[in-house]
Amino acid sequence: MTILTAGCSFTKYKWASWPNFVKWFETDDHIINLGNPASSNETISRTVYNSVSKYKNIKKVYIMWSGPNRYEVISDTQGDKTMEDATWSTYDPDWKWFQYYGGHVDRDKHKYYQRYFLNEKQNEIRLLEKILFTQLLLDKHKIEYKMMCYMANILSHDKDTMSAGHLALYKQINWNSFIFYKDKLGLYDFAKSEYPNEFADSDEHPLPLAHYKWVKDIMYQSNIEPPKDELDKLLNFKDNLSTTG
Repeated sequence: MTILTAGCSFTKYKWASWPNFVKWFETDDHIINLGNPASSNETISRTVYNSVSKYKNIKKVYIMWSGPNRYEVISDTQGDKTMEDATWSTYDPDWKWFQYYGGHVDRDKHKYYQRYFLNEKQNEIRLLEKILFTQLLLDKHKIEYKMMCYMANILSHDKDTMSAGHLALYKQINWNSFIFYKDKLGLYDFAKSEYPNEFADSDEHPLPLAHYKWVKDIMYQSNIEPPKDELDKLLNFKDNLSTTG
């Protein structure tokens, strides 16, 4: 059976992230990590529904939603992906287009969008729409799923600040499908609270040990421990990173 994982750089990064440790608890299944750094929630949702059609024998889908203000740019041609360090592009063979992650490659156009078109409240609603759409799709295909957020402030749960339409949409979401740390907190909040030393200098992405503990203690609530040699690698990762980097 196949397990799909999807998200942004908190799901797929330059070091092992939470999907790498799901296989320690789902030992009989094949894990396919669909995550990509700087992914918007539009990208994440599309990746999931495309993969539902693409892959066979899907047992479960784990999704870690990203920041609601992120956006993507689709193009028939590939520009200079080194133009801005916050944006990169890749060719998608399924959709046959180039996809820019993290915003517009032209910094002036990105700033123009932020100034005149970015609406945080509207983006909160768009995220809920993406969540609802993805839940309905997975329900239709009878695929088990769990959803998470990499940080608490990605989703607002303050019903007193919601418009009537926003609240009506919020109530359509299956919140029982979400995995949270404490009161609606995410992976980043968990790592900062429980493993504050598991961060590299000038990098807000938790190190592998915190990702493993998220999977073990929050996602699976398991008492299973990895082999000693694997645990030692996680415990020593930061020291080794400092030595090599």
